[in-house]
Amino acid sequence: MYVCICNALKDRQVAAAATGAKSVGEVFRRCEARPQCGKCLPDVAKIIEERRDRSAALLIAAE
Repeated sequence: MYVCICNALKDRQVAAAATGAKSVGEVFRRCEARPQCGKCLPDVAKIIEERRDRSAALLIAAE
């Protein structure tokens, strides 16, 4: 599924770039893209948060 229509970024691509990212801008840089219309920014931020939560859960489970 496309997350960013302007840059043709799909959810898997954004999720991979979001791993360890601290900001939406960092995700776009990793995808070698720039936000255009901005409609995708909340979705990209949500993906970053989901990846962060998933990483934290894995760390807790490993302990």
